[in-house]
Amino acid sequence: MKKFLLILLVSIIIIAGLTYGTAWYLYGRNPERMLPYTSINGINVSGLTAAEAERKLSGYVRGRPFTFKYDNDIYTVPMDSLDFDYSVRSVLESRTYIDPVRSLLRIEKEYKIPMNPAASEEFLAEISKLPLCDNRGKVPTEDAYVDLSDFQFRTVEEKIGTEVDPTRIRDIALSNITKGIFTATLTDDDIVVLPELVADSDEFRQRLKYCKDNLNFKLEYKIDGETVLITPKEVDKMVSYEKDKPVLKKKKIKSFATDVASFYNEYNENYVFTTHDDREISVRGVNYGKVIDKNGFIDDLSEALKKQKSKTIKINWAQTTYSGESEIGDSYIEISIAQQHVWCYKNGKLIESCDCVTGAPGHDTSRGLFIIQYVTGPTTLKGSNGDGTNYESPVNCFMPFYGGQGLHGSNGWRKKWGGTIYQTDGSHGCVNCPDSAAKKIADNVGYGYPVVIY
Repeated sequence: MKKFLLILLVSIIIIAGLTYGTAWYLYGRNPERMLPYTSINGINVSGLTAAEAERKLSGYVRGRPFTFKYDNDIYTVPMDSLDFDYSVRSVLESRTYIDPVRSLLRIEKEYKIPMNPAASEEFLAEISKLPLCDNRGKVPTEDAYVDLSDFQFRTVEEKIGTEVDPTRIRDIALSNITKGIFTATLTDDDIVVLPELVADSDEFRQRLKYCKDNLNFKLEYKIDGETVLITPKEVDKMVSYEKDKPVLKKKKIKSFATDVASFYNEYNENYVFTTHDDREISVRGVNYGKVIDKNGFIDDLSEALKKQKSKTIKINWAQTTYSGESEIGDSYIEISIAQQHVWCYKNGKLIESCDCVTGAPGHDTSRGLFIIQYVTGPTTLKGSNGDGTNYESPVNCFMPFYGGQGLHGSNGWRKKWGGTIYQTDGSHGCVNCPDSAAKKIADNVGYGYPVVIY
């Protein structure tokens, strides 16, 4: 009996040795190739190198679509744009002494490795094209926020809408692909846009405390008897705090002042004007109108924001209409280029009327509604003739209304005015008048006096 057992044991050892030797000879000598009957993630990789197996795996994934199921509909997206970060070398390195025998005995072995697809923009773009990602008519998601319309600092909770976030769908797909799963069933909760800030969060509680601590002072501005609250929301845009000290946002302050100016300014608008012969014409207010002192407002607002104290800021006018009203009024200078004539009215009465000479062709007198910028007595006007020579013209008075153009006397070089003189011997843009008429007009007008030229 002992002899039989010994023979049996020796036979088993010999057979095992021959079997292992054969398996090693056939399959174990090349550690750089996969053993027969080996698969990774369900893909047969028998006899392949690591690089070949990786190409086969990624090719298999790229060559098929990813399938989404949502609301009884099925959508597919190609995966050919995906790149993968993975390695199958771990399969080769995990080979044991018994694995060649397994292959010899044709025993299948399955390995699972994560594919780790990269979040490509092309894949996301394909998902975004799906009908379920069409957000037209859907309700947007809203973050929680602090109501800064007044000083109650009420909490307004977040609202989940119905708009779809393609990036959430992409992330679900990539997560499943990593596991070797190429389908996903989606629900509304999986795909809607999520709020970035929710009321029940430390971040929101910090925001609420910030508002109560730093925006709880009342700023107003006053203009023409009207007082307007500058809401905490607007203040929040113009100032931030570092180490409990206010830091002014100069661009935001300027933008706010510009918006206020745009609302109250009456500038560069069209006006209906009745001429001396009762015709109604439209004239554009080139530099005429009401303009607030924006720079002064910016300075006062910045100072108030620094001090963080309640204050009513008075806004002044840098320029207003001569009559104080929105219209031209009944005091103005009227100039007709076609008729080459000037009429000066004060409080509705004609105080002076005279022929004139306006700008020559190429130096045309500007048309529109202007204001007298200042009035001088005798002075000398200097400039270029356009041909390289300069001129110096003494005048008895000067009333500029736009750029270098203005009304003035011209007896020093003119004997006649009116008619068609301006077409051949016109000015450089100024309105030339007889000295006596110019002096009388200068004695009756001042800064802001309206000048209508048509």
